[in-house]
Amino acid sequence: MEEQRMRRMQRLSFLATLLLVPGLSVAQPEDTVQTPPPPPGYYRPLPDYRSNNPAQLLEDGIARLQMFVAQKGLRDPQVLTAFLNEQIAPFFDFDRMARLVGGRFYDQLDETQKARFRRRLSNMFFSALSRNLGAYADPQPRIDFLPPRRRGADEVEVAARVLPWRGYPIRLVFRFARTPDGWKIYDASYNGQSAVLYYRRYVMEQIRRYGPQILLD
Repeated sequence: MEEQRMRRMQRLSFLATLLLVPGLSVAQPEDTVQTPPPPPGYYRPLPDYRSNNPAQLLEDGIARLQMFVAQKGLRDPQVLTAFLNEQIAPFFDFDRMARLVGGRFYDQLDETQKARFRRRLSNMFFSALSRNLGAYADPQPRIDFLPPRRRGADEVEVAARVLPWRGYPIRLVFRFARTPDGWKIYDASYNGQSAVLYYRRYVMEQIRRYGPQILLD
């Protein structure tokens, strides 16, 4: 019984786990991706990031993930990569995330190196998601969205409370910033643990051990 409870808790907390586990690259460079035909059911037109507010965008993004997870037997890596690139990546501002994660290291890079670092960060982020999606099946948790909180004129926090069938609630906070393309997520936290700070520590440790080139290859 305890083992079943732990497995269920692992499945229910997928939104948190995917944000905080670095991994190997999953998304291919754009010029080499061969996008398969969109599978039915969970591909939808992307929202208007300018006219929709952060709360609406978060609900939309999580609904896409839940719809994807609900599809039985989906194990095709190409389909998974295409889904993440086309349906989830546009919700994020990886330029801002890269600047926050890389700090002074990022500031010292030229434009080509910055593009490589952004791609590496995006790949780590979505690699964690891709490894976890296949493991999370029904029953899915109930998710309650809390009222958004403004953090200045161009930043908003939207919190969600994940209610497992058993165990304690999980608090997720998504931080949005207004960009020229509309509202985009630049950080998220799981029970107070920031994804940006987590990846920043990870990146600094990689640089200390192996040198900066490890993050640019």
